[in-house]
Amino acid sequence: MSDSRRGDRAKHDSLARALVPLLVGVLLLTACGGVATPPSQPTGSATAPPTQPPLVRPTPVVAVKPCHAGRLTVGDLRAIDANWQVGVRAATERARRWRADARLVWLRVACQPLEPQFRWQGTFYAESAQSFFLSDTGQTRPAEVEPANVPTLPMDRISFSEFQRSLARAGYADDAELSPTSGVMVRLNTPLDPFGPPGIPEDVVYHVAIEGSGEERDLFVSAADWTLYDYTS
Repeated sequence: MSDSRRGDRAKHDSLARALVPLLVGVLLLTACGGVATPPSQPTGSATAPPTQPPLVRPTPVVAVKPCHAGRLTVGDLRAIDANWQVGVRAATERARRWRADARLVWLRVACQPLEPQFRWQGTFYAESAQSFFLSDTGQTRPAEVEPANVPTLPMDRISFSEFQRSLARAGYADDAELSPTSGVMVRLNTPLDPFGPPGIPEDVVYHVAIEGSGEERDLFVSAADWTLYDYTS
């Protein structure tokens, strides 16, 4: 054999010896399940964001206007307390146009007919006219009393809120209705001009007639002690 052929044969044998380990490795991988492949990424559907609970809106509180259905209630006394000074001021302006020396003697608060508003009914006295004046109607009537015996209602002693609290302590709820014919009357109780049942202290006195169980009960409260009085006490 020539030298060139012996060289080619040696190269071929060397290459064959180098490929044997590679072939053995491939056979082993195939017997064990094949060449491992990288795990595929999950392809499931996208997860929806959590459902938000429905927005719960608070039920609006509807404020009940004073004189609801044309009737005063015990609860309306707080609204009267917030507005009576404006009402008295307007009533006084009308009375002073009648007589410059007009002064407030009584105050009655009721409801305007068919309107959710207060009606301020001031009774004024003018010595110059020897008469009483009703601010809401403009009517006058002679005063058959001595001027010194006509008391003036003190503005600094009026508190409808305290009056309401007195009724609440006695068990009268805000929705208790007052008689529409009497409303709320405020007068000064004095020996010469008494107002209220016997034994009630001398001071500003509030009067209401509260309806219930088919009857009316006349109640009086003195600002001296904020205690309820009636004619059965």
